[in-house]
Amino acid sequence: MRSGQKVAFFMVKGNEIHCMRGESHKGRWLTRQDLERLTAPIFREYGHLTTKVSSHNSAGQRFVRRLGFYALSDDGTNIYFRAERLNHARL
Repeated sequence: MRSGQKVAFFMVKGNEIHCMRGESHKGRWLTRQDLERLTAPIFREYGHLTTKVSSHNSAGQRFVRRLGFYALSDDGTNIYFRAERLNHARL
């Protein structure tokens, strides 16, 4: 939520996370504090995070790499990523 508006979604299933910003929102939408609050419990339980990004979504791939994820595999449709820590969170 930013200024009372929903601007993004953060979804979790086990240690797999996904997030998405609404196209109409411009500007910062995921802060360091958000990352820490949302991912700390997952790191405590699983020790790592996973996610996947469409092979055609280059902006999404750049985003997860900036966060600290690295590619594990590519099935032609999705690239699967893993992170043991995040670059922009103090965990």
